[in-house]
Amino acid sequence: MTPEVLARATSNPKDALKGIKRLLDIRPDLKTDMERLKPMAHIFSGSDYLTDWLIAKPEEIDWALDHVGFDATRDKKEMAVNLKELMTGLDTMSALRRFKHRELCRICARELSGKASFDKTAQDWSTVADIAIDTAIKIAESDALKKYGDPIYTELTCDTERIAMFAALGLGKLGGKELNISSDVDLIFIHSSDNGKTSGPLSIPLHEFFVRIAREVVRLVSEVTHEGFVFRVDLDLRPEGKAGEITNSIGAMEIYYESWGQQWERQALIKARHCGGGEDVSREVINRLHPFVYRKYMDEGDLKEISAMKKKIDLTLSGSKDTACDIKLGRGGIREIEFVAQSMQLLYGARHVDLQTQSTIKALDVCDFLGFLSTPHYRDLKDTYYFHRKLENRIQYDHNQQTHKIPNDKPRREKLGRLMGFDTGDPADDLMDDVKKRMKRISEIFDLFFIQDEKTGSETFPYPLDDEEAVAVWLDKLRFDHPRTSAKALNLLRNGGSFSHPSERSVMAFDRFGPYIVSQAATTPWPDHVILGFSNFVESRAGQGGRGLLYELLDEHRPVIKLLSAIFSSSEYLTAALLRQPDLLDRLLVSDPVEKPADRSAYTMEFKQSIAEKSSVEVRLGLINSFRAAESLRLGLRRILGLTDRFGQMNGLTLLAEEYIKAVAYLAREEIDKTHKTPEDVKWVLVAAGKLGRREMNFGSDIDLLVFYDNNDNDAGDASVYNYVVLLVQGVIRLSGAMTPFGDGYQIDMRLRPEGEAGPLVVSYNAMVDYYDNRGQIWERLALVGARPICGDKKFTRKVMGALGSFIKPGDLLKPSDSDKIVKIRERIASERVKPGVVDIKFGRGGLIDIEFICQWLAMENRETPSEDRPFTLSMLKTARAKKWLEKDVADDLIKAYLFLRSLEDTLRMDKEKAVNVIPISDTILLNRLSRAMEETPGRSGGLVEVIKKTMRKVSGIYLRFFELRGRKK
Repeated sequence: MTPEVLARATSNPKDALKGIKRLLDIRPDLKTDMERLKPMAHIFSGSDYLTDWLIAKPEEIDWALDHVGFDATRDKKEMAVNLKELMTGLDTMSALRRFKHRELCRICARELSGKASFDKTAQDWSTVADIAIDTAIKIAESDALKKYGDPIYTELTCDTERIAMFAALGLGKLGGKELNISSDVDLIFIHSSDNGKTSGPLSIPLHEFFVRIAREVVRLVSEVTHEGFVFRVDLDLRPEGKAGEITNSIGAMEIYYESWGQQWERQALIKARHCGGGEDVSREVINRLHPFVYRKYMDEGDLKEISAMKKKIDLTLSGSKDTACDIKLGRGGIREIEFVAQSMQLLYGARHVDLQTQSTIKALDVCDFLGFLSTPHYRDLKDTYYFHRKLENRIQYDHNQQTHKIPNDKPRREKLGRLMGFDTGDPADDLMDDVKKRMKRISEIFDLFFIQDEKTGSETFPYPLDDEEAVAVWLDKLRFDHPRTSAKALNLLRNGGSFSHPSERSVMAFDRFGPYIVSQAATTPWPDHVILGFSNFVESRAGQGGRGLLYELLDEHRPVIKLLSAIFSSSEYLTAALLRQPDLLDRLLVSDPVEKPADRSAYTMEFKQSIAEKSSVEVRLGLINSFRAAESLRLGLRRILGLTDRFGQMNGLTLLAEEYIKAVAYLAREEIDKTHKTPEDVKWVLVAAGKLGRREMNFGSDIDLLVFYDNNDNDAGDASVYNYVVLLVQGVIRLSGAMTPFGDGYQIDMRLRPEGEAGPLVVSYNAMVDYYDNRGQIWERLALVGARPICGDKKFTRKVMGALGSFIKPGDLLKPSDSDKIVKIRERIASERVKPGVVDIKFGRGGLIDIEFICQWLAMENRETPSEDRPFTLSMLKTARAKKWLEKDVADDLIKAYLFLRSLEDTLRMDKEKAVNVIPISDTILLNRLSRAMEETPGRSGGLVEVIKKTMRKVSGIYLRFFELRGRKK
């Protein structure tokens, strides 16, 4: 028999002939005994990898000639004996790897020659894995016993001491005895108990003992040496996956699956089978987990979860490339057939014991017998499963690579086609036509069993969330600024952290509403804030029903997601308030709906109810601060959602601050009255200036206060009245700034009082009049424009405001030198406050201060009384335009600039709740966010910074001309 004749007897004569010639080159003596080469010719025809291995190891050729035959069937005992023989002459690592390669040659020859069915091939190869794993366990245990002694544990139910055992459960293809040629082996390591320690002189806890064994087993089996590796070991199916312990006790396994076991873990454990170590341990674990895997009763939620698992498969496929040629993961591939079988096992396995099998084929057979599958579907599923698995082996034989994809190049496809029996026409095209037809049919059957719920919508994640790298790339395309951080947060939202175990229903719920969160986030200026906000919010509610109840709410009420997304995107301050008080969400949804406008009477009533509580000042202050936080959140949300404009928000924040100060003043008086006698006929007034006075409160605004008291026209004054009012003001400052569990109130600034910080905290009426008549500065007139009373004696208030009005509204008494002083003060502010490399939209030249100074001067100059219900600056600009104090074009330019700059300031302050007016021009991420918030195009030519600078240059020009004209007046 010639080599050519021998090669033609194989499915792939070309490669078979190459291999035969290579063998004869190093063993010419075999030319006279070509009959012995028949089995090896089939190896050469289908596996370049094994051909190279045999040629590289001439010493193995004789073993192969003697043992690799068409009828060379071997049972588990025979294989184990051969491994034992190898271990007498080789080190453990080499013996295991040599054993693997010898058996692979035998199995390959029998399958490719058609002498062994796929079932027999898979069973034999699974047996090889079992022997290798069991041997590795025995070796690892033997070494550990010598070093540490016997592992002794005490049973919890009695005081009996026993020897603890270690075992490996096989799952996946190994568990089903369906192992393909280059597959990982899915293992879960288990041991009897952690309750004990070893008996040797070098005693260690049992858990540590078995961890050492597990790690050694993995090393013995999977480490790559000059002989290669035995099997790749995958431990990801163990409790808690990659974050979990490498081995678990029987008790820990039972607790984990009872408490946190998920649907996909039930599915995985269908395949669980003892494959090495102490069989009693494996049997005990499998028995204990049986009720978890095969549940007697299935409800609607279980059915939805199984359907959602199918959806997860679709998600994975949508994020993968070239799945059309992937016979495992592609549509209509092996995984979909397995999923059909395993879903039937989950649904009906408890009632039909025959379904409790690790074998996919046996499960399909039972489903056909019980009528769960129609005969045509059963035949198509079974036939294609065998076809795909045979093809999978032939793909992997060639180069021993863990791949399930049909190669793209024509010669390799042609080789596969011939190996699969397509030996006429064009083997490559015929193979692909058959594969595509089969996969199409399987995908149709698969979809018939798992019709997606129409209500879930079409939104899905394009990648599994535990693939954070792929998710980050996706988020980057959606303009997330920190995609890696957001990808990690999404993974935590769905799968929990190292020490959290979300229920399967929580996971499935997140799969339904999670994509909506991302789509909402992508439409906001701060998308990363949205994802991180949800992640932190879930953690903040851990003690209030936790993840499950919140996910149920979000899954059923998408408007809540929209509301939270708006908060998390727009304001770190509002987000922090919500995290401090998670129940604020319930308040927003029920008692204080966001649709309600700001209402002074409602604020008054709420604060009065809090004050009236029969509890300590601290508790009542907490109630007041809680309402203030809730209402600030609600007002911010109204602005974010477009239910009010920035001036409606200003009005609401102003009313809230006024009523808050009144409430705190009441508490302060109550405290004083406990320890001090109230002076007779005491009269005082709290006057608001600055933002509160001008009805322009914003998030993070301080409250400027001046406090005056009546000294009854006595220059010497009444010390008791003074002391009382001082205590009152000190109480207001302390209580308003005090931190409570619900945050604080407002920072009180008293520096605008006569004599400033050098003067007394509270000022008598006579001292006030004397100061403003004789020593008051022009900048103080400007600063006090808009000042108005908040609380106090009504008659005394009118008296004080009359005197203040004379100072604030000098009219014709203003002098050109006053204008010059304002210009110098303004220039000093710009020089001292503005730092290089930033744009300061408030204190910078042409900033908000310039517009405010113009409006305040106009009010002084024209003795204009500010509006009692509208923010001062915008109202004054409109009045100036109407009364022609400013030219219409100038007024319009200032109004446009004011609205633009205030909008920027609102965006910055709502985010941080502090006086943020500075924009670093080098911070491109912040600029892009602001651009999105301001509806400017990020990164465009003449972007946001240029728009701001252009606006401020125009304002600065108007400001300088305005005061230059007034400085020229005689």
